[in-house]
Amino acid sequence: MSPHHRLDELRALLAGTDLSLATRRLMDLCDDYPLLHDLRPAAMQVRAEYNMGRELGASELSGGSAEQVKAQAQALVEAIAARSAALTEQALARASETVYWSQGVVKRFHSGGHRFELGPMDLELRTGEITGVVGENGNGKTTLLRQVAGLLNHDEGELRWPAAPADPFERRGTIAWIPQRSARWYGTLLQNLRFTASIHGINGAANEDRVQYTLHRLGLTRFANLTWNELSSGYKLRFELARMVVWRPRILVLDEPIANLDLQAQQLFLQDLKHLAASARDPVSIILSSQQLHEIEAIADRIVFLKNGKPMYSGSTAGFDNDRSSNVYELKGALDRQRLIAALGAANVLALDDTGIVLRLTTPRALGPRELMRALNSADIELSYFRDISTSTRKLFHQDT
Repeated sequence: MSPHHRLDELRALLAGTDLSLATRRLMDLCDDYPLLHDLRPAAMQVRAEYNMGRELGASELSGGSAEQVKAQAQALVEAIAARSAALTEQALARASETVYWSQGVVKRFHSGGHRFELGPMDLELRTGEITGVVGENGNGKTTLLRQVAGLLNHDEGELRWPAAPADPFERRGTIAWIPQRSARWYGTLLQNLRFTASIHGINGAANEDRVQYTLHRLGLTRFANLTWNELSSGYKLRFELARMVVWRPRILVLDEPIANLDLQAQQLFLQDLKHLAASARDPVSIILSSQQLHEIEAIADRIVFLKNGKPMYSGSTAGFDNDRSSNVYELKGALDRQRLIAALGAANVLALDDTGIVLRLTTPRALGPRELMRALNSADIELSYFRDISTSTRKLFHQDT
């Protein structure tokens, strides 16, 4: 996204009610371009005031505090706009590069009478992209993530990290790994962030700047002096993310990061991942696993769907099943097979399965969502839930192999 479009984005956000995203994107813009680095402290301060002013549990900052933060943010946006011509000339985003590559990789496990094999797996991860790994439990998602993170060897095939040092220990210094269950830490959140930055070679004033930037950007300002026991599980996860991104890795690997988050926290966390990956200054390659398929598909550039250790699909999210011959819909409401056949015609009901929660309807591809809804409305069938999953890997969960 060009600086011009990012300014438009900020103006639109400030004209609305999402001050949380507006203050985060303002920090991102001032951090991405050296020409704006003198405005970074002011952007950080606006974000810090937002963090401290918003009540815990509230959806947004309100009242006079909101107006004050908005006015300060708008003033910064206009200061940035005054430099837009020079900023556009300077705006050369880092090119995307391959940071992990594998071909024909297989990993086997033998334990008693149980055998499991992951692969063969071909995978390429590039900076600026998010890769989602999905599938039922026990199908190899964590195994794949541990291979990417350099924590697990392989039995067959070839894998490499092209942009990382050859030495395994040095390579690990470019990869951030956040497991599903993080280990307990001691001291305060602030002390841990300072320590993490320092062991990655960030010291002195640069250490304090990077730590404070990360605290404010990830909404942890008011929690800086709290300890493990004083943080909720959601904020412990945000701390883990802060501890990883404070040193700006090339690859970020997350195992089921949003499993225990409420809906609002999930949205915030996934927004932050999307913007971290797309940074103009330090783009990251992010790979994460999750059972929240719709949420992951909404932000992922690429999807890997694993079943019984095999990649049933590995490719672009937008390109999944574009050559299909049928559509698949999830429906819930006052309907059954007889009513659907009467409304759509028998030729348009190729399959109808009751999942226990919703009905899964398969139709010819020619019956698109608009035509389907028109037919149901004409038959006076009311729906309480509808989703088109024709191009979602969600439908692979219910396919037999």
